[in-house]
Amino acid sequence: MIFKMRWISLLVLAATCVAYGHGARILAIFPFISKSHIIVLNGLTVELSKRGHEMVVVSGFPQSKKLPNYTDIDLMPALKEVIENGPSKNLFEISDMPFYMVHMMMWGFGYHVTEVVANTPQFQSVLEDKKGFDLVIAEVFMNEAFYGLANHFKAPLVLVCPFGGFHFHNYAFANPIPLSFYPNPSLEYSDRMSIIERLTNFLYTKSFDLGYYLYSIPKQDALSKKIFGPDTPHVTELESNAVVVLVNQHFTLNYPRPLMPNIIEVGGMHVSREVKPLDKDFKDFLDGAKEGAIYFSMGSNLKSELMGEERIKALVEAFSDLPQRVLWKWESDQMPGNPSNLKVASWMPQQEILAHPNVQVFITHGGLLSAQEAAFHGVTLVGIPIFGDQKLNMRKAQLGGYGILLDFNNITKASVKWALNEAIHNKKIKEAARQRSFQYRDQPESPLDRAVYWVEYALRHKNAKHLRSAGADLNWVQLGMWDVYAALLAPFIFLYWLCRKCCSKKGQKPAPDAVKAKTSGASKKKKQ
Repeated sequence: MIFKMRWISLLVLAATCVAYGHGARILAIFPFISKSHIIVLNGLTVELSKRGHEMVVVSGFPQSKKLPNYTDIDLMPALKEVIENGPSKNLFEISDMPFYMVHMMMWGFGYHVTEVVANTPQFQSVLEDKKGFDLVIAEVFMNEAFYGLANHFKAPLVLVCPFGGFHFHNYAFANPIPLSFYPNPSLEYSDRMSIIERLTNFLYTKSFDLGYYLYSIPKQDALSKKIFGPDTPHVTELESNAVVVLVNQHFTLNYPRPLMPNIIEVGGMHVSREVKPLDKDFKDFLDGAKEGAIYFSMGSNLKSELMGEERIKALVEAFSDLPQRVLWKWESDQMPGNPSNLKVASWMPQQEILAHPNVQVFITHGGLLSAQEAAFHGVTLVGIPIFGDQKLNMRKAQLGGYGILLDFNNITKASVKWALNEAIHNKKIKEAARQRSFQYRDQPESPLDRAVYWVEYALRHKNAKHLRSAGADLNWVQLGMWDVYAALLAPFIFLYWLCRKCCSKKGQKPAPDAVKAKTSGASKKKKQ
């Protein structure tokens, strides 16, 4: 009888998994206008559609061709003006900005994008969707107001961070961030910091928190209540109720740190495990690189033509002296002094290029996606970081021995040639890159499979309170144990106060009138 009951229980569980793990209707909202973000995020949504889920995806980057089970809600018509009037036409300028200006620009731009998207007819049509959704997936990047979609549709919320994540993403889940060995992602420190670096790390992080919670979050919460109604829970509460957070990092590429069970590392889920064939032009160029090849790309947001005339000249002259062939992602129509070993194009299939056996070095801005793709294919890095987590990523590569950091303000013909020759001919660097590839690939399942599993886990278990730390319900006083410290200190403070009071009474001088009375009494006795 017990055996039969166990089988019945297993059948019920399997039926539940099928009901909630397959064929769900999922809403995904990715409002930020960054091609690199959408590469990661769409990797997940496309795979979910392949597994039978009906996807409704709100973003500025619709699929190039129609997919089954996939509906794009295209925001690009409304976001074109936002892109054209962005905070900085030349993102290379950010490297010279003070950190507080970068923060203010980021918060302001994030709010502006969120507000513009919220007012589009496309977004309004989603709000009025009568079918409803079984799950909401939201991008984590200065768009906290949209977490209210989960409350609006009474659906579980899954958050996806397209990069390693800001430090403040941990607060909502009471995930520890020990600043003694956890460097702020905007700083270029390692996990082994000096006392000055730890002090800087602490002050930088706490100053960011002040601006975030006093300036950015109130605006996002006000916008959320404007969109979804005044009774909508606070955005920080909505965030803390997320079932899981998928974070685009992996401990082999980022510094190891403690993670709660609902924070899942899916770093590199966009990296294709199957190498697609290269276009004939690129294939012929790389196949003919008998001395090897170098691939150069500053990512999807930074345009190489804006690096500055002197830097471009130094790079071109350095390349012309090398026996290797060079592929350069160059967005402009003209390239000054194009040497015979250099091929330029405004778009290049990066993963397929990095997979080619003749590619020896990847010159990169140090973006996380590029670092992950290079790690998978075991390619050495020469990094020119500009902003965000790029400096952190390249510092990690340099300390790990599989990359060389080239300062943006020190790009000369000599420095470029030195960095490339070192990356190509130093056997230790090449071996470190191969070792990193082996470590990163050594996972029980692919990052994409892991991400899909946890999305379907959220569908099966709804709010999954068993994953949620009790610390998420504590205030900062309780979480930091400040009330306990106060309770421990209280008796000592009381004893100190009592001792001071007693000592002050013993050491008190008699009042002037009392002294006079004693003196006069003593003189009378002497006369008698």
